[in-house]
Amino acid sequence: MKALASFTISYAFVVIAYVLISDMGIFDPIDNRMAIQLMCICLVIAVIHFVIGFFEIKSSPKFFLLYFGVVVAVVLFMGIVVYDFLVMSVAFFVCLAVMLVVVFVGTYLIAYFDDWKKVQEINKMIQQNKRS
Repeated sequence: MKALASFTISYAFVVIAYVLISDMGIFDPIDNRMAIQLMCICLVIAVIHFVIGFFEIKSSPKFFLLYFGVVVAVVLFMGIVVYDFLVMSVAFFVCLAVMLVVVFVGTYLIAYFDDWKKVQEINKMIQQNKRS
């Protein structure tokens, strides 16, 4: 269920960010084909994140680095090899990098906010039980 939420949230963020950046003239304007390509990229990332979720990763920094690394690798692979839409310019890659970070952080914060709240509640209960 988290993978589905992550997919839908990330796709919405990607389309919004893409439209904003294309309005600046750096990305090509979005059309139906590009929207489907972006959706496929988000879906592949969500599936890989879903599979990675079965492995126990105890370290938060490793978790974030692995998940973000998957995002970067999939975007670069599919953008260069599969769809051939990446433009080799500094401005393009700077905007792409900013977009990836914003979408990743935004997706994570929204999709996993409930989990974070539950962890905080559990930690509070544990601390209260230790005091008693």
